[in-house]
Amino acid sequence: MIKWYNGIDIERERRSLLRYACYRLGNADDAEDAVQDVLLRMQSAERRPEHPVAYLYRSLANLCASRLREHRVGQVPLERAEHLAVEEPEDFSHEFQRIQRLMVLIPDEQQEVIRLRFHCDKSFAEIADILGIPLATAKSRFRYGMEKLRSSVAF
Repeated sequence: MIKWYNGIDIERERRSLLRYACYRLGNADDAEDAVQDVLLRMQSAERRPEHPVAYLYRSLANLCASRLREHRVGQVPLERAEHLAVEEPEDFSHEFQRIQRLMVLIPDEQQEVIRLRFHCDKSFAEIADILGIPLATAKSRFRYGMEKLRSSVAF
C-alpha cells in the first residue's frame, strides 16, 4: 500500500478521485488524466496544503469544471431529463448520461455534495472540509438536492 504524507493512503484516495472525475467528465481516460494532473501538481507544489485531501478534491473539482467549460462535455438539455425514470443504464456511458440529465436539474452546490457523498463515499464532515463549508450546510445541500432529484424522477 502506497502511503503519502500525513498518513494519507494515496491509492485509496486515487480510486475515489478517479470515480469522482469519471462521473464529472464522463470518460475514464479524461478522468485518469485529470487525476494525474492534480496529483502531479500537488506533488510538485512548493508549499504543502494544510488539509491535503480537501485540497485534492477542490483542485480536481476545479479542473473538471474548467475542462467541461472548455469542451462542453456532458451537457444535456433540460427537456431531455423528463424521460429518465424509465431508462435503465446499459453501461457506464448510459449511466453517466442518465445521472448528468438528472443533476442538471439542481444547483451546482448541491450537485457537488451529492457527488462527493455517493461517488467518493465521503462523510458530511469530510465534504464540509473539502468544500470549505459548515457541516450543517453540507447536510442541507445534500438533503435539498436529493429532494429535488426525487421529485423530478417521481412522475
